[in-house]
Amino acid sequence: MLKRPESAYATRRRALQFSLATAAVITAAGPSRAATWAPANLRIIVPFPAGRVTDVVARVLAESLRAAHGTNVVVDNRPGANATIGLEMLRRSAPDGATLLVGGLGSHGLPPAMVRNYPYDVNTDFTALAIMAEFVNAMVVSPAVTAANVQEFIAYARANPGKLNYVYTSTGASNQMTAELFKLQLGLDIVGVPLGQVGNSLVMLQRNDVQVAFENLPTVKGAIAGGNLRALAVTSPYRTPQLPEIPTLIEAGVPDFSVTSWIGIYGPPAMDPALLTGIEAELRRIAATDAAKQLLTTSGFEPTFKGHAEFAPFQRAEVERWKRVAREARIDTGM
Repeated sequence: MLKRPESAYATRRRALQFSLATAAVITAAGPSRAATWAPANLRIIVPFPAGRVTDVVARVLAESLRAAHGTNVVVDNRPGANATIGLEMLRRSAPDGATLLVGGLGSHGLPPAMVRNYPYDVNTDFTALAIMAEFVNAMVVSPAVTAANVQEFIAYARANPGKLNYVYTSTGASNQMTAELFKLQLGLDIVGVPLGQVGNSLVMLQRNDVQVAFENLPTVKGAIAGGNLRALAVTSPYRTPQLPEIPTLIEAGVPDFSVTSWIGIYGPPAMDPALLTGIEAELRRIAATDAAKQLLTTSGFEPTFKGHAEFAPFQRAEVERWKRVAREARIDTGM
């Protein structure tokens, strides 16, 4: 076990102790065949607060490695500074497979596209090992919006420039960037409204303070099921089994529109290629288990897998895409 002073970590560890149900689900997968990479001790850095969606993937890894190999795992949440506190810890770690990081669009995709003088080249300062999950964004509208589908919404927006509002969490957040990409691609004038510290996007939509949002599906799935919001489309290139009746934006007539919030596993820079291959193989094994798929799905994720050869160029393209959107939409974090 990687030891840390109890006074500094007690609260964090208590917040991240795995529930008996989670442990039972993962342990049910049983021991697996031997893998090239089977660490005795592992620290998993999560550059976000405890309780975020990234913790689910960290738990999948931790419980799977414990069940298969008896690995002692510490999940270490290090939030702050646009995720750079956790990223710096990873960058300074030895490239020996004993320290990994769970990140994604919110740590390696949007910040380098948005933040002035961003301190890292995420393509070279870290090793992109694999994408293990993603979650879909849903285009949801207020009950007061009469458009029955995406094309009717687009037609209304074009006929009423500046009269529709969308809500977003904060400058540079994925729900803002997705909305701006939608606007840019279609040439629409829809006004962004920041949520603020005490706002609630679901309430704002239900009251018709704003008319549309591009929210992570886990955030709005309950409101959709309860009839409080309507989903016109999902932003992924595929229909989600969680809302199989809802079309993709591509199906709805918005060509090539594809946005997902992806969750990836990273290592320090300059990892040995043989070690990288071994870690990727073990991550692939974990991702293929029914137990991991079940836990990810029940948490609102779409289980997926992209290995290093696919992940690295995908991330590079994501950063460039969001840089373009930020530039053309004139989005500035001010940092």
